[in-house]
Amino acid sequence: MPGKQPQETDVPVYLFTGFLEAGKTKFIQETLEDKRFNSGEKTMLLLCEEGEEEYDISAMPCQDIYIRTIEEPEELNPQHLEALLKECGASRVVLEYNGMWQLAQLFQNMPDDWAVYQEMFFADASTFMQYNANMRSLVVDKLNTCELVVFNRFE
Repeated sequence: MPGKQPQETDVPVYLFTGFLEAGKTKFIQETLEDKRFNSGEKTMLLLCEEGEEEYDISAMPCQDIYIRTIEEPEELNPQHLEALLKECGASRVVLEYNGMWQLAQLFQNMPDDWAVYQEMFFADASTFMQYNANMRSLVVDKLNTCELVVFNRFE
């Protein structure tokens, strides 16, 4: 949760937010292909939306990556999330969050021993101003707690 100090026993969560076509999947793929990040830890890749890009586990140095999908926001509850993690046997979570869902729903429903270690927001620079004008509350929701903003397709 934002503001929560991570404990040694916490499950680290790497949270990637943004709207469709913002570049989240490509960035996550490249991160999981990097041996410095993916050096053997069992990882649950939790997807809350389906974009155009697909993940290629075979390109990753450690292939202990377990993809799980959340179709509806109601599935974001501590019991379901804990069951998914246990099913994978993973020790950390990489979460690609749906840009149309409020982050409060995630933060309020994460298991107590999950801690967001890093949160990044991705935006397509060519459409960001339009999103900001038409869906300002969703944009602010994502910008409010992120540590890093990445603008893609910037001209």
